[in-house]
Amino acid sequence: MTTQGRQRIIVAIFISTFLLLIGSVAAQDPIAIAINENKVGQLTSTQSAAIFTLTVDSAQIVVIQSLSVTTGLAVSFDVVSPAGVVIGNAINDGSQALVNARVSLPTAGTYFIRVNAANTITGQFLVSVQSAGQLLPPEPLTPGQPVNGQVGGDVVRRAYSFQLGGAESFFIYALNSGQPNGSSPIVTLKDAITQEILALTSARLSGIRYRVPASSVSTGYVLEISFGGTGAPQNYTVCVGTESATAPCNVDNGAVFAPAPTTGVTLLQVIPGPTATLAVVQIPADAACQVTSLQGTPVNVRQGPGLNFGIVSSLASNTTALVIGRLPDTSWYQVNNRGLLGWVSTTVIRVGGACSGVPIVQPPTGIPFTFTPASNATATPTLSFTNTPTATLSAPTAAPTLNFSLPPNFGSTALVSGFVPDPFTRGMTSGGSVNVSYLGGGCSGFATSAPDFSVNYTSGSFSLLRFYFVGSGDTTMIINGPGASFFCTDDSFGTLNPTIDFNSPSSGRYDIWIGSFASDNAISGTLNVTENSGNHP
Repeated sequence: MTTQGRQRIIVAIFISTFLLLIGSVAAQDPIAIAINENKVGQLTSTQSAAIFTLTVDSAQIVVIQSLSVTTGLAVSFDVVSPAGVVIGNAINDGSQALVNARVSLPTAGTYFIRVNAANTITGQFLVSVQSAGQLLPPEPLTPGQPVNGQVGGDVVRRAYSFQLGGAESFFIYALNSGQPNGSSPIVTLKDAITQEILALTSARLSGIRYRVPASSVSTGYVLEISFGGTGAPQNYTVCVGTESATAPCNVDNGAVFAPAPTTGVTLLQVIPGPTATLAVVQIPADAACQVTSLQGTPVNVRQGPGLNFGIVSSLASNTTALVIGRLPDTSWYQVNNRGLLGWVSTTVIRVGGACSGVPIVQPPTGIPFTFTPASNATATPTLSFTNTPTATLSAPTAAPTLNFSLPPNFGSTALVSGFVPDPFTRGMTSGGSVNVSYLGGGCSGFATSAPDFSVNYTSGSFSLLRFYFVGSGDTTMIINGPGASFFCTDDSFGTLNPTIDFNSPSSGRYDIWIGSFASDNAISGTLNVTENSGNHP
């Protein structure tokens, strides 16, 4: 039997098992979606989940997002590998119109995207999948042999695999060789089998050192090096060395990563460098309520308030996350960590800012499920499902205003006058639940509370900075410029596409919202940024 034939059988059995187990939920055919496609899904009173199938022919990184088309609807989703392992998800507190997740697809095959209702509202939603770069297979590391590499440009992530265990303790090192832009690669240590994030470092650190204690069990690890900023590519050195120095790590300049005496079973040490400081994060008393690490180590952000919930992201050691809710006893806080919602325990974080008005949030009820693969590579995933039709949730209140402090839906970039290629482009989808007419001045359309995109612009000899959107319907545009003023437009150049020009543009941040002229309408298209007056819709 061919691999494709086997995958089709696995998909069919998976869907059949899913529909059999949910029983009372009406059957719905899976929806096939491909890279760079948008597909519409439907949730009803009898169908609280929908399944999309994504088939890829190579390992890669994708950004998956779901945007609610029906006002008030909120969804979350999980991504499941061909072997039945949950490898990514996006959670929702019941009020988010848009959720997204960056997911590494480690092999070719058919993946499942399961979209769930996050509140009691029913209606339509949009799912889109965008490629986020090539996923190179992990390269094996040999103890005592440093490996030099570079991330940036076309290759934004590299990975290294190694097996540790036995009577010796090991050290894992990652060093930034020094970058002119003051940013380092992001380093992530994962379990090779479960893909659990064991440690995550910030782009502000120039190096890390992990200690893996001796163990009778041999364990596989993956060390991922990801591009930590914009601008020039970033160089690094990685190495795995034994604690006894039988296989020390030597870098190109002759320095040796010498083992240091330790007393605990595991430690994280920051390697000093010209761009690295490990200072206590200061949170101003009048700032928005936020949390940071208590011990200066990465903090697990979980899907719910409890250690039995899965890890959805990791709060880096020297960064903060905005607080959006708490349990009644303040034992857990709900946070927005770089666009991903989750929960952190007060035992491992420090809270600061204006926190007196943090709302009490009920723990997620959701629909718990687990995938259990068999022991062989072609196992058929099975799904255990618990339905909670009697759960009662209050309908969310839509965000009434635009909020430039939220993470942009489709990312951000830094552009310097004279940038190439010109125009800079980014694909995105318009629409949301915020009626922007409250801004006045003829502003119109419906957008998400968070910006769709953000541009940090450095001005120069060009006297024009133009933003325009080309889509498949009637869209609007709102921009919050460096002077903290909003600019709005609707149609331009005889089309239904919006354009906003800045003459003699100032340096600073430009937050862009793309709205749909009509409510409950999602329109796909491309944002363009140009300094050439000949470029327009």
